[in-house]
Amino acid sequence: MKKILCFLLALALAFAYRPVPVASAKTLESARGENIFFYATDAQGKAVLLKIVPLGDLKGIAHGQRDGRNYYISSTDNYPTTQYCEARGLTVPELVEYVKGKTAVAGAAGLTFVGGDEIHLMATDSYGSYNRNWTYDELYGTPRYYFEGMYDPSSGWNTGWEIAGDDDSKIGVTLEEYNAKYKDSDPYYADKRAVFAGGVKTEPILATQSFSGRTTTAALVASTEIGIAEQIAANGGTAAGSLRDMLEDTWSLRLSLPMTEADLMAAHRTAFDNFKWIYNLRLDMAGTPAIRSLGTVEEPVASVRQEGGALSIEIACATPGAQIYYSFDGAPQIPYTGSISVDVSGRGLAADPVTFYMAAVREGWDDAGVITAKYPGLSPAFKTVYSAMTGSALTFSAHDGVSGADWDAWTGAMTFVTMKSPTAGGYSRVDGAKVSIDSAARSVTFDASLFTDTGSYSFVFHAAGYADKSLSVTVKRSAPDVAPPDMAKLGMPLVFTFDDDDYQNGLTVYVAPPGGRSAMIPASWLDRTQPRRVTLRAAYFASGSSALAQPGQYVFSFVNNRYEPGTVDVELGLSSSDIPQLPDVQPEHWYYDAVRYVLGAGVMEPLADGEFGAAAELTRGMLADALYSVSGGEPGEGAAAVTVFDDVAADSRYAEAVAWASGAGIVAGFGDGTFRPDAGITRQEIAAMLHRYRQLTIRDSQFTIHEEPGDLSAFADAGDVAGWARDDMAWAVGARVINGADGKLLPRGNATRAQGAQLVYNMSAWRR
Repeated sequence: MKKILCFLLALALAFAYRPVPVASAKTLESARGENIFFYATDAQGKAVLLKIVPLGDLKGIAHGQRDGRNYYISSTDNYPTTQYCEARGLTVPELVEYVKGKTAVAGAAGLTFVGGDEIHLMATDSYGSYNRNWTYDELYGTPRYYFEGMYDPSSGWNTGWEIAGDDDSKIGVTLEEYNAKYKDSDPYYADKRAVFAGGVKTEPILATQSFSGRTTTAALVASTEIGIAEQIAANGGTAAGSLRDMLEDTWSLRLSLPMTEADLMAAHRTAFDNFKWIYNLRLDMAGTPAIRSLGTVEEPVASVRQEGGALSIEIACATPGAQIYYSFDGAPQIPYTGSISVDVSGRGLAADPVTFYMAAVREGWDDAGVITAKYPGLSPAFKTVYSAMTGSALTFSAHDGVSGADWDAWTGAMTFVTMKSPTAGGYSRVDGAKVSIDSAARSVTFDASLFTDTGSYSFVFHAAGYADKSLSVTVKRSAPDVAPPDMAKLGMPLVFTFDDDDYQNGLTVYVAPPGGRSAMIPASWLDRTQPRRVTLRAAYFASGSSALAQPGQYVFSFVNNRYEPGTVDVELGLSSSDIPQLPDVQPEHWYYDAVRYVLGAGVMEPLADGEFGAAAELTRGMLADALYSVSGGEPGEGAAAVTVFDDVAADSRYAEAVAWASGAGIVAGFGDGTFRPDAGITRQEIAAMLHRYRQLTIRDSQFTIHEEPGDLSAFADAGDVAGWARDDMAWAVGARVINGADGKLLPRGNATRAQGAQLVYNMSAWRR
């Protein structure tokens, strides 16, 4: 007897937002992407399909290097050898431009791949998950090289080159960190520099044809890639060009990623980043794109009919003009043209169900991504939830086509739910008290207490007799208000503050000049190292790329996609600059921002010789004067310039400041009745003065400062701190006013004027 089963297929993943557990990537068994799906995220966070490009079309425009030769890529791995790859293809910016020229989507001409713009990559064996992503700056903003010198036929790659020994490549070590921590103790430093000297600059490409192998005589036991020692030997011992006649499209598209200087010096293992079988790409622009989804393509619906040992599968989509693709392993690549027959004779379907994958797409529209279907075992489809908020309950609702009977049958069979949070290493069972099912509304709600972090949350519903149901959502946090600087002058650093310890992470900043278009401020000009603040460095004004050329009313846009709303606009009036240009204060100096700040704020002044005197000694009088200025005092406005100190005359330079500081309890002087205004001041004395000043200002509600004392034991010279100054130094470390240098506090060392300017600049973070 024939039995017709019509069912809605389980929603496994939406391309842009719904990651699920993915099987480990295979090495040689996956299929190339015959059809390349290119998406871009619009302002509403929806992934809009721009074009489906046949791989053959990209092969037709693929190219080698400028001289016509193939691209050469060297990479390292955790084997006692290196990997060499030869390829032809196109760069990511070239692919973006190609798609822009082919798509009919309105607004696509304005798409970019520059700066902080990000490209997400999906492989045919990743079952709908974007598991690699890169910004333009990461791919093309850092010089990359092909290092032929790694392929010494006589010695090969030595695993001892790794900075901490074999099998410890210290992935993530920057060049600066390598130079600071490892360079002096690295016995292979000279060898690495010799290899670097022979490096050839090259660029990352998406390879349409490539071939790679290990530089060994035969394939390693742990690797399925062939050994290419014979090819290298036949090429005169040179790897470059040795595979020129062996290129294939088997691994297409393939991200062929050359190495950076940091990769070489720190011996990063880079073979992992040469990502294969890319068939789906999503462009996430750092700014708001001009495109907008025309609608959401309905999830494909399949019906299955079983007759004896055969299944017949038919797929439909309610969205007019939608194209359907399917497969039985990995990425949906086969265009659906009619009923699909599957032989299941002799197969125990209860233990070994038929799994297939589908996608219904339409150019200019967003869609549900890859749909995973199983027979038998049917679970309801859910409406897409793109994002949720921290501290709020999350509700998933069944698709309108799900009947009450189907819903009740599935929820009645449900046994438990597991969840993976952004900070968890895997899935854990959700307390049943924190999951509620509403039969009337056909919805499942998770308690607000589960959502404390931003990022991707994934859920798996387990029901007896049904396939596991996977859902995911991106949880965001409410965007904070961004406060403009108290003082905004051309040429001085601009400090924007907010009441969120994490908002500066992942933040991109744009600025629109009066009557002009918004432009992204390059990340190199932004200081985002301190919680609750982002600073536009003063050096930006002196750069050729500055969009802040004249006084006026500007709009700064702060973009962070982990928050809602994703963009916060702040209007800021910039006044003309009266900050003098001093010969000893240049943009490349570490103290440039701090000095430009104190000069612009009138807190410190140049010396009589026309220089700031960055290396000159900071005196006790200078610091008292700076604190007096920060507090709002002006010469001539203070109380009678009379102090209790014998060595501070009423008409002296620092009289009013010292009188104010003494009266406020900020300074106490020495036992002999002197203040010693021209004496140098130690770092622990500075901490004491600033701590007392903090006690004075904490009563003012416009100040917000760190309350927790710092841990002095983290510094090698903590024992040098005088007993009377320990509380003051702990406060200064906790308040991030004093950060130490090379792991030391140097409490008894005298400070320079540049260091004094930096301390006052650090204090500016207190003001809201």
